[in-house]
Amino acid sequence: MTLAPARHPRNKSADDGIGRARRFFPNDALLLIAHGSARYPDAGRTVLAHAETIRAQGHFAEVAVGFLNGAPSAAEALAGLGTRTSHVVPFFIEDGYFTRVAVPKALDGGANLRFHPPIGTHPGMAGLIENRIARLLAGRGPADIVLVGHGSAKSPGRRMALHDHAERLGVRVAFLEETPFLADALAEAKNPLVAVLGIFAGEGGHVRDDLPALIVAARERLGEGLLDLGSIGDEPGMADLILEQVARAKG
Repeated sequence: MTLAPARHPRNKSADDGIGRARRFFPNDALLLIAHGSARYPDAGRTVLAHAETIRAQGHFAEVAVGFLNGAPSAAEALAGLGTRTSHVVPFFIEDGYFTRVAVPKALDGGANLRFHPPIGTHPGMAGLIENRIARLLAGRGPADIVLVGHGSAKSPGRRMALHDHAERLGVRVAFLEETPFLADALAEAKNPLVAVLGIFAGEGGHVRDDLPALIVAARERLGEGLLDLGSIGDEPGMADLILEQVARAKG
């Protein structure tokens, strides 16, 4: 397939949303909760970078990051914010167990919390993905695109945000823990050039070990026609989407 010309993920209403965040939250805090990794202490570097970007822009009185695995913990990060209202945005791609159960449990007992949807469910993610693909494939010609997510071995087949983003872009999906697996998606490629993009928020084992190993194995068959586009979590535009998740809830 050939992607359409890149479009910026923000539209006018989204831009207005960022303006509302600046105007309405000068006394509130933003708390980003990420998965973290016991194996890779620096797996949260992407969310920390996005937090620093937002902090420098002055949208909130305070910006903090907490991890379900690693330091500071979610509870420790929340405690550092005091009693002010804290807007909680899970730095996760899908709305599942971690966002619905693990994050609230980790913040159990916290007062003045306003929970917002995880970053990966924002419809602007499709534009962010499209921009990354168009930028990294510039001048290379038509390519099949495969977006790879985590998936679920326990409850396979459920509709995910990744499905929505891929459908908007007209690209294929693959998963690490359920079908279609990456090998299945690559087998359906029609173009000699195939690009794989991981749809993960952090930089834990899935990004550093699992997906790279699958790409290396697939490259033995496809050669240099298989391109690794990395993972979406480090895209600078993620900071904007974090802000919009809060602003959109304000209405």
